[in-house]
Amino acid sequence: MDARTLLTLFDAIFLLALAAWLGALLFFSFGVAPIIFQVLEAAQAARFVRTLFPRYYAWGATSATIALAAFTSGVLVYPEFRGPGALAQIVLLLGGVLGNLYCGNVLTPRINAARDAGPEQSSRFDRLHRRSVRINALMLLSSAVLVVAHACRPDPTGPGVSEPSPAERARRSVDRWRQEQQRWRSARTAAGSPAVAPLREPEPEGPRSGLEAPRIRVVN
Repeated sequence: MDARTLLTLFDAIFLLALAAWLGALLFFSFGVAPIIFQVLEAAQAARFVRTLFPRYYAWGATSATIALAAFTSGVLVYPEFRGPGALAQIVLLLGGVLGNLYCGNVLTPRINAARDAGPEQSSRFDRLHRRSVRINALMLLSSAVLVVAHACRPDPTGPGVSEPSPAERARRSVDRWRQEQQRWRSARTAAGSPAVAPLREPEPEGPRSGLEAPRIRVVN
């Protein structure tokens, strides 16, 4: 697999995973959350949310993990993508993974327990619910920043990613040939070989005229 195909594969996996994560955040934040308690009774809405949240956060954690793996692979394979910007994006992706895991496995059970405890735990429920809303807002912002950062990424210029034109390939071939010739001449000069070396034909059997001039070859 060449470098261009590998880069396309990394980008496709990253963008699909990021779209799955961002799409779930947008759909829940602006499609489900505003209307769920308007359409369903309080008890039904609570049961629906308890069933939805574990799957919602598991989806987010899985998508963010896949996006993190694809992005990190691209950074490791292509040194030109490395730098503070890439490190910041890795931190955002890692934060998304940890945020989903925390909300799904720690925060949601605490919210459910506070709701089940009744009115005496209402203040704790409100505090935990606000924390959940803030974390979801941060993850939504992080995923949007990642999309913009990928769209603004400069075109790669590493070997095999940006193919040279035929004229550029020909020029590079000529340059390499000239460098090889120069190294060969330098090696011959260092060895003390003459620039012009006589090359005689093999002596024939029988008498030979002394007027025949030897053949020579010019060594570049």
